[in-house]
Amino acid sequence: MVEFAERWYPFGGGSAEDIFVEFGLTVDAFFERLSDALDVGAGGLSPEVHEALQRICNQRLRSA
Repeated sequence: MVEFAERWYPFGGGSAEDIFVEFGLTVDAFFERLSDALDVGAGGLSPEVHEALQRICNQRLRSA
């Protein structure tokens, strides 16, 4: 999940269709789970990428 998000973060985190095909999740469920994973320090991401992904999670969850 974190790897997918890292690949797609320059494009806003991936489309709802891509997320559903890859994970079988709604956008809300995906970004809630991703946010939880980021909260526990998943993936050894750089601080910049971690911050960008958390920002995308927040934006996508607010707009959903």
